[in-house]
Amino acid sequence: MKAPQKAPSGDPKPAVVIPIGKVPVGAKTVRRGSLSWVKRHWIRASAVICVVLPTLVAAIYLGLIASERFAVEVKFAVRGQETAAMDALGVFGLNGGGNMSGDAYILVDYARSRSMFEEISKTIDLRQLYSASSIDWFSRLDTSLPIERVIDYWTKMTTVSYEPATGIIRVEVTAFDRDAVVKIAHALTSAAEALINRLSTESRHDALKAATIEVDRAEQRQRMLRTAMRKFREKEQISDPVRRAGAHQELVEKSRAELQLVETELQASRAFMKENAPSVVVLTNRKAALQKQLETLQNQIGSDAMGRGGTAEGGRTVASMLSSFEELEAERIFAEKAYLTALASLERARFEADRKQRFLAIFEKANIPDEARYPTRLKSIAMTAFAAGLLWGLGVLIVLGIREHA
Repeated sequence: MKAPQKAPSGDPKPAVVIPIGKVPVGAKTVRRGSLSWVKRHWIRASAVICVVLPTLVAAIYLGLIASERFAVEVKFAVRGQETAAMDALGVFGLNGGGNMSGDAYILVDYARSRSMFEEISKTIDLRQLYSASSIDWFSRLDTSLPIERVIDYWTKMTTVSYEPATGIIRVEVTAFDRDAVVKIAHALTSAAEALINRLSTESRHDALKAATIEVDRAEQRQRMLRTAMRKFREKEQISDPVRRAGAHQELVEKSRAELQLVETELQASRAFMKENAPSVVVLTNRKAALQKQLETLQNQIGSDAMGRGGTAEGGRTVASMLSSFEELEAERIFAEKAYLTALASLERARFEADRKQRFLAIFEKANIPDEARYPTRLKSIAMTAFAAGLLWGLGVLIVLGIREHA
């Protein structure tokens, strides 16, 4: 018997036939199993990481670490004296009874400003109060921060709201000590009241200053017009131009009536006398004299060729003189009325300056709270869980959509 021959070393090895349904255990089989497990459990793992873990962290922080924060609320409104009359200062908004809503908006901005923080810090050390070691690290104020970041922290601790319909301003002050929060609220109310008093005082002083300036201007104008009237009388050499014009007109009317009478007598004399009759000659000469006199008077009234005193010297007529006088007189009357109005406004401004026009009406003061209002643990935990779940669900939908279209 011959021994079996070995296959040459260069020949390929015979293929191994694997029956269907028989999968050998190997590296590839383990990796496929791992991928299958990941595909089945990645949603649960992501839910734990994205929803359960943030909610658990929020619950631990809010339930065990977060410091209790006390809150008090004060309510006040800006009120002023009601003024029924409207004078010259009221037209320009210079009297103290202006729109109170503008002062309310100023007060709202002031309550959250750096000026308010520094004003309260004069009596209460807010930096030290909000940076106490008993406060948790996340809620504590870092004293090394610049003033701008400190003011941001202050605005988080203070909430201010304004209702334009009622004019009520609500200020909520929070702190980590129940006694300190009341002191802060009282200091804030005092600073707000001081601001309103300062605005009222400045408004009264501005109104008084404006009224004084208006009186000085009206008095100066009246003085100038009086000087112009005096120079006009000296130039025309008359004390009462209206009276002189009336006398001149009366003289014209008298001459016209006398002329008509002479003409009537002359016509009656010519009816039975000759032209050279002594009485006819006298009446004729008298008529000519009256006509010349009347013409001269009329020229003095309406002609620019006649001078002062009725002589033709290129001077002004009675009409032009009277027109200039009436213009000056009208300006003088208007200046006197304006001066009287300015004096009345000044007296009104002085009266308003002596009383308090605007004040802060505080109808709800700060009281010591019985329990802490913040943090709202259950609400915050529920909101954290809801937000995390919403984001997680959105992320899962995006991933499934990408895998579906891959």
